[in-house]
Amino acid sequence: MTGFPGLPVDRLKTALWVFDIDQSRVIWANRAALRIWRADSLAELTARDMGADMSPAVAARLRQYQEDFNARDASFTEIWTIYPQGEPVTVNAVFSGARLPDGRMAMLCEASAEHRNTPESLRSADALLHTSVMITLYDLDGRPLYRNPAARLAVIGVGAGADVDLAARFDDAADYRLFAAAIAEAGEARQVARIRTIAGPRWHELTARTCRDPATGAPALLVSETDVTAVREYQVELEENRAKLEEQARELRELHRAAEAASRAKSQFLAHMSHELRTPLNAIIGFSDVTRQGTFGPVEPPRYRDYAQLIHESGNLLLDLINDILDISKIEAGKFELKPELLEVRAVIEQSSRLVSGLAKEAGVKLLTDVEQGIETLYGDSRAIKQIIINLLSNAVKFTPNGGHVALSIGPGPGGASAITVRDNGIGMDPQEIGQALDPFRQIDSAVARNHRGTGLGLALVKNLVEIHGGTLDIVSRRSEGTAVTAVLPPAPQDLQ
Repeated sequence: MTGFPGLPVDRLKTALWVFDIDQSRVIWANRAALRIWRADSLAELTARDMGADMSPAVAARLRQYQEDFNARDASFTEIWTIYPQGEPVTVNAVFSGARLPDGRMAMLCEASAEHRNTPESLRSADALLHTSVMITLYDLDGRPLYRNPAARLAVIGVGAGADVDLAARFDDAADYRLFAAAIAEAGEARQVARIRTIAGPRWHELTARTCRDPATGAPALLVSETDVTAVREYQVELEENRAKLEEQARELRELHRAAEAASRAKSQFLAHMSHELRTPLNAIIGFSDVTRQGTFGPVEPPRYRDYAQLIHESGNLLLDLINDILDISKIEAGKFELKPELLEVRAVIEQSSRLVSGLAKEAGVKLLTDVEQGIETLYGDSRAIKQIIINLLSNAVKFTPNGGHVALSIGPGPGGASAITVRDNGIGMDPQEIGQALDPFRQIDSAVARNHRGTGLGLALVKNLVEIHGGTLDIVSRRSEGTAVTAVLPPAPQDLQ
């Protein structure tokens, strides 16, 4: 049966057939279709397995048609080359969906072997001529059957060398073997390789798929090439830069480890030297104290007593500096051990401020203290907390002129923390000077600072002591307007609150 009952489809010059996409077979055709397919009967045509020599590209295209037919009432008008009995026939075709009785979607094909130069065919031919993509049709032995203009321009020796075969295009024979193996296995391949061109070796991205020669119907290979040299060189440059960065990072890690080792050695040396200096220094302080007080009798002449007083004061100053250096060294070496506990706030303030009161009185600076409402204890190492307060107070007094004031207050901080704040109305600092003040062994370059001896460890030591408690140090200061330094210490553990 070659038609539907009551319909004169066999009289039509237009070839009609229904193609089962899932089975890759024609399941119905009129007489015009039998003539195009060169079939003696419908039974003979429907017995043909159209998928036996179908390229992967054609199979994928047909599956896409099927999805479009299922999704919407789609139709496509195209020029196709079919291969009945291995002979090529070019047809103008219209494809649309046809629902089969079992619910599957097939394709109704309307085709005419009368080839017309439609706008679509003219445009596709023009695009093939003007595209920068290099397109070549090879036979299965790799001999070129057709090159578009872009491909001809790229081939070595255009004209005399236009028949260069596919294998000879590859700069590396191993790349060609990989390319050919992929085609043999899957009928298509995609690869980036160095290709010989008139401009020398270039990196091309090649895409190949098996097809048929439209002129003869013989099996063929369609290869398209895109020049990706710039991208490849950029990738190579990126890889080289990445390798350099990794090498630099490795060197920096080595330098960092060396710097850490040097810092630890320095801290250990300072700690050792500070410890060694304290023993004779304690003897100097002790004997000078005995001498200035005349413990074993009057000191004659009296000037010797003045000398002993100066020795005693200088020894105490030197001992304070050494203690600061020792603490900084211990912190940097990770050997400063905290023994945190709950401390009574008022006792801490009284003990700390008493040690600085003499310095404040001598400088003509008024010392004020305050405990805010709702805070009675704070959590930390007793010695370290007192050292934080003493250093902040003495530093504030040092940079506050005669007639000024320094205020110490302890109050609640965020999240249950404790905040120790020391404010003064002294000379103040600009942002650069704040950075210098926090840098160990550096001092602010000002007339007031130059008039006071010291190592410049005060704020740096405070910062380290606060941070090993897990707290933070905040400094707010403006030149000629004073400074406020706040040390925020974490709250005590729940079981101690």
